[in-house]
Amino acid sequence: MNARRGTLLVLSLIVIVTAAAGIPWYIASEDAQRPELEAHPTTLQLPPGVTLESLERVEVHEVIDGDTIQISKDGDLSPVRYYGIDTPERGERCYREALDRNEHLLTDDIYLLPDARDNDGNRPLRYIFLEDGSSLDATLVAEGFAYAWRRDGRYRDQIVALEEEAKAAGRGCLWAPEGQ
Repeated sequence: MNARRGTLLVLSLIVIVTAAAGIPWYIASEDAQRPELEAHPTTLQLPPGVTLESLERVEVHEVIDGDTIQISKDGDLSPVRYYGIDTPERGERCYREALDRNEHLLTDDIYLLPDARDNDGNRPLRYIFLEDGSSLDATLVAEGFAYAWRRDGRYRDQIVALEEEAKAAGRGCLWAPEGQ
């Protein structure tokens, strides 16, 4: 009788441990099924007479979401919204993927380029350029993690074209065929 209880206890513990180990796997299984990333670092031509070094250089303090960061300049923190793009909001499909890709692409220091519309509510709007000269805004759209902003902006037509290309190629979370 005691051997039987011991065996049942051991089997019960095995089931409990297996279930406990399987719960995080089950929760993360949707993330584990993300489509392969097709990297498309994209550059945008800076305006005439403007160089990367002449742009405002700031330090990234925190990534807020797929198209907003907190920057640090001279010890002050402020949010910056990316110009020319829109990424899914929290709770929407592809939110996590856009946030993850934004975090992955960002470097410690970035360069900011303003355009005609300076603010989005309380946040300044800026095109984001990385140290290698690539455009973070354009790259997120080209890789299928952001939508192009169609109303205005210096690079509107180029970014819209990048979105159409990404859509046609089925790139990224936004445009990959369902189930991939």
